[in-house]
Amino acid sequence: MLLDNPVRSYAWGSPTVLPELLGRAPSGQPEAELWVGAHPGSPSTVVGDGRSLADVIAADPEATLGDDVVRRFGPRLPFLLKVLAVERPLSIQVHPTIEQAIEGYAAEDAAGLALDDPRRSYHDRNHKPEMAVAVTPFEALVGFDDPAEVATVLAPSEHTDLAGAAAVLRDQDGLERLVRRWLTLDDAAAAQIVSALTAEASARREEPRFALVHRLAEAYPHDRGLLLALLLRHHTLAPGEAVFVPAGVPHAYLSGVAVEPQASSDNTLRAGLTPKHVDTAEVLRILRYQPGGAVPVPPVPGGPGLDVYPIPGVDELRLGRVRLTPGATATVSGPCLVLVLDGMATAGGVELARGHAAFVPAAEPDATLTGDGVAFTLTTALDQAR
Repeated sequence: MLLDNPVRSYAWGSPTVLPELLGRAPSGQPEAELWVGAHPGSPSTVVGDGRSLADVIAADPEATLGDDVVRRFGPRLPFLLKVLAVERPLSIQVHPTIEQAIEGYAAEDAAGLALDDPRRSYHDRNHKPEMAVAVTPFEALVGFDDPAEVATVLAPSEHTDLAGAAAVLRDQDGLERLVRRWLTLDDAAAAQIVSALTAEASARREEPRFALVHRLAEAYPHDRGLLLALLLRHHTLAPGEAVFVPAGVPHAYLSGVAVEPQASSDNTLRAGLTPKHVDTAEVLRILRYQPGGAVPVPPVPGGPGLDVYPIPGVDELRLGRVRLTPGATATVSGPCLVLVLDGMATAGGVELARGHAAFVPAAEPDATLTGDGVAFTLTTALDQAR
């Protein structure tokens, strides 16, 4: 099934990357995310059918998803594939577990928040494990850094609050105490510390940690998320490298283009670096304070021309990157999304140009994939167990 896939425009997106991928003129707006899937917030449309992919699946879950997937996840596509085009930093955010999502969704319903209310954080009852696979060099903040290293950087500060933060970070539970304090300060007190940090970062921007804070302050001046960014670990992924972000791990994507497979969810708890709603209480409820948190996912060979990115413990997702060459044939088993990022391909008889995507239903267990270029495939990890 050839798909027509929606693009979401956010302020942090690129005005050119996704239009170039899709082979059309830029809209003049920042275009941030290409969504390929059946999430009700922005489902793909089946070309020639007119229905959303979500409606096609709902009409015949067994044929489109297969019995195993329906038994495990219900009559819905359990995964979502995105392309991210990051031109300026995203918000610092965390994602919930399934249990936390169910609780949060119910609480916001009870509070009378409509699904499109900008104060709403929970748009479904699902968790959102996600992985970023770099297409270009890709920068991200993922997880807390070693508190002792941050303390060493802050200790020379002449500002009382920053030097005091260094002392707190050296305590056993200092990271959690400091994060909770900084995120719950009243606005005036937070503004004072953010101003001191911004000045410190400007004066010491030859140091990598402060250089990053200085750069973020230019994009988000006076935002208390700068305090949290100071505590996070900076990663730069080369093309083809990947990092998995578990529930509760704070993260922010800073620049570059990436493919992002995730469970089909739009639940995002924002902690800062954003003009959008920041749900501090909920962030503090689900945040994990252990240093680290980012899980590197090295690709492993899955067959000729195929690399697979396995994520332990997440059975919704199995991402593959296929290098297609003329004369070679690969097979894909439904339910599966196929997205061409370079060159062209034919999936189950459907021709796909660069930027095009298709859905392979479970009724086609061994669809052929041919062409000349690079395609990403996304299915469940249940297939691997069969």
